[in-house]
Formats: sequence, C-alpha cells, structure tokens
Amino acid sequence: MDALHLVLNAVTVIFIGATMFAAGLRATVPALRSVFADIPLLLLALIANMVVIPLLGWGLGALLGLSSASFIALILIASSPGGLFGAKLATVQQGDVGALVRTVAPLQLVPFAIGLLLRRYAESTGRSWHPTAAAVSNITFLVVLAAMRLGNWRDVVDLFGSLALLAGFLLAVFAGVRRRALRARPRSSPGAWRGWS
Repeated sequence: MDALHLVLNAVTVIFIGATMFAAGLRATVPALRSVFADIPLLLLALIANMVVIPLLGWGLGALLGLSSASFIALILIASSPGGLFGAKLATVQQGDVGALVRTVAPLQLVPFAIGLLLRRYAESTGRSWHPTAAAVSNITFLVVLAAMRLGNWRDVVDLFGSLALLAGFLLAVFAGVRRRALRARPRSSPGAWRGWS
C-alpha cells in the first residue's frame, strides 16, 4: 500500500507540473500584466475563492445536515486551493502548512514560468510542446482521479445514500458558476472600476 501511495504522489506531482507548464505555454506576458493590473478582478477572485466558496461549503454542510466527518471534509475541500488535489497535497505534507506552501509554490510557479518563458522566447518550440504537455496533464489527471477513487472505494461506497455526494456536487456546481461569472465579467482598464454590467 505504501508503494501505491508513493506512485500516486508522484503522478500527482507530474499532473500539477504538466498542467502548470501547459498553462505557461498558453499564457503571454501582456495578458498576465493586464490581469494583475485589473485590481477589481483580483479582489473579486480572492473574495470568491477565499470567502464565498468556503462559506458555501459550510452552508451546504449545515443545510444538508451532514455528519461531522462529511461536514469537516466538505469545508476543507471548499477552503483548499485546488479542491481535492489541494487536499491531497495537504495529506502528502501531513497537514504541515509551511511544507505544503514550500512544495506547492515551486511546483506550480516554476513550471508555469518555464512555459511562459518558452512561449515568449521560443514560440514555435512552445507551440509544438503544448499538445504533449496538455496530454500528460489530462492523462495524469485521470490516473490520479481513478487512483483516489480506487484507493478509497470503500469510503466512496459508504457515501451512497448519504447527502455528502449531493453536497460535493452542489459545491462543484457553485464553483463552476463562480468561475463563469468571473470570466464573463467585463475587464476594466487598469485602475478603473467598471463593476458588473
């Protein structure tokens, strides 16, 4: 079982690295600059991710009357950057927040920066590498998801008939709506607040 966990942890790291590398290959410096210059968008994204979604998790848990374990799990997933994968990385680091940040920050930022630089200074190479990076990301995502389900299949079966699956589904729907709302929001010019239209 320890070998399976080691493999799953390694595949999770590859998934995150490949995903961020592929994202970097798709990004441009001007596009990033415009995002960081849009202060209202950044504030809305922070509020949505750090306040609204965790509160939704808490509210759904309370509304559906989840058991203590399911309630806590729902709040942790809602509060965790990256959802299930953030929670998985937290377990890999045994709940040590400092170790988690030291692991996740380079694991996400370094591949992203490499992809971004490759796109900027060797665009044709970056363009040709993107399909492979995206394929690795997709395949490892499926492997991690399947391994998480298979490794915990008894726990998943125990969830049937409880409201925990419904709560998780509703949280995912709300998170998707939040993501679409932020994407659909008209971009303001740097320093100007145009609000929602």
